[in-house]
Amino acid sequence: MPAPVCPFAFALQVWPAIWAGDLLRYLVPAGLVTLILALLPAAWITRRSVRARQPAAGQRRRELLHSLVTVLVFSANGAFIAAGAQAGLLTVYTDWNERSAFYAVASLVLLTVLHDTWFYWTHRLLHRPGLFRWLHLTHHRSVAPTPWAAYSFSAGEAVVQAVFLDLALLALPLHPLVIVVFLTHMIVRNVLGHAGVELIPGGWLAGWWGRWLTTALHHDMHHAGGHHNYGLYFTWWDRCCGTEHPDYQRRLAELVDRAGRLAPKETALGKN
Repeated sequence: MPAPVCPFAFALQVWPAIWAGDLLRYLVPAGLVTLILALLPAAWITRRSVRARQPAAGQRRRELLHSLVTVLVFSANGAFIAAGAQAGLLTVYTDWNERSAFYAVASLVLLTVLHDTWFYWTHRLLHRPGLFRWLHLTHHRSVAPTPWAAYSFSAGEAVVQAVFLDLALLALPLHPLVIVVFLTHMIVRNVLGHAGVELIPGGWLAGWWGRWLTTALHHDMHHAGGHHNYGLYFTWWDRCCGTEHPDYQRRLAELVDRAGRLAPKETALGKN
C-alpha cells in the first residue's frame, strides 16, 4: 500500500500544470478577442462600441501584469483544491459512472448561478468605501476596460473570487471537467464584458440574452460610473435589488438599433 502523500507536497507537485492551464485560459480568450477587434472593419466597431472614452496609454500593460498576479492566486487555489480533493476534504469525483450526465449538467448550471450570486454580493461589498480602496480600486483603474482587464484584480480581490469554488466544493460534488467548463465560461464571459465592443449578435441582444444576460454595455457602464450593474452573468440581481443603471435599457435598445444598421459602404456592396 503506497504511503499517503502530504497535501502540501501534492499541491506543489500539481501547481505548475494548474498554473499553465489558468494562464492559457486567460491569454487565449483575451488575445483572441483582441485579435478579432483588430481585424473587424472600423465602421462595424463604431456601431457596436459601448465605450464613453478610450483606454489610457499603458493601460493594457497594467491590466496584463495585474492579471498575471491573479493567475498566480487562482492557480495556487486550484492546487489547494486538488490537494483537498486528494485528501478527501473536498467533493471532487473522477468516475463518470458515479453520477449521471444529467447531474453533471445540473451541477454546472447550479455552480454558475451560485457564482453569479457570490459575485454580485461580494462585488457590492467591495464597493463599500472601506474596502474599495484596498481591494477593488485596481480593477477600476480601467475606466474604459479592454479584454486584458478580465483578471485585472488586486491580490486580495483575486482571493475573494477564488474561494468561491472551495466553498462550493464543500457541499457540491463536481467532476473536474465540470470545473474546467465552468472556469472557461467564466473567463470568456469576463473577456467579452470588458471588450468595450459588443460582439454578441444584435438579434440576441434584442431577445432573451439582452433581457437576462449581462452584455459588454452592462459592464462598461459599471466601469464608467461604479455604482450600478454589479452582476457577472445575469441581470436579475441588479433588477431585483434596484442596482441596474437607470439608462441601461434605453442604451441597450439604442445599441441594438445601431448594430442592426448597415454602413453606407456595406449597403452599396449589398446592392451589387
